[in-house]
Amino acid sequence: MKFFKTEWHQVSAKFIYDIPDEEIIKAFESVERFKEIISHQEKQNFSGLEPQGEKPSGEEFDKFDEFCMEFGYSDREDDWWMERKGGYETTFEYEGESEDQKKGE
Repeated sequence: MKFFKTEWHQVSAKFIYDIPDEEIIKAFESVERFKEIISHQEKQNFSGLEPQGEKPSGEEFDKFDEFCMEFGYSDREDDWWMERKGGYETTFEYEGESEDQKKGE
């Protein structure tokens, strides 16, 4: 008999970027301006990062996104926190389940 267990988890993924300062300066004129742009990105719960400096223009936001995509992240850390705390849901099903339910009708 073939059956399936599905676990429904939530995960937070931290993408780690390691971009040389020289490349940041070429694209954004200074590391400080780049930090300001980062500080104005959308915040998630528990961020604690307050916006610094002048709010970036739409063009700067787009440039930031393109720049990050161009360099890509160097590493990724996933925290399957729902698994850690044991609060995830599970569902089960088995092969042929829908046919068996039709027989019972």
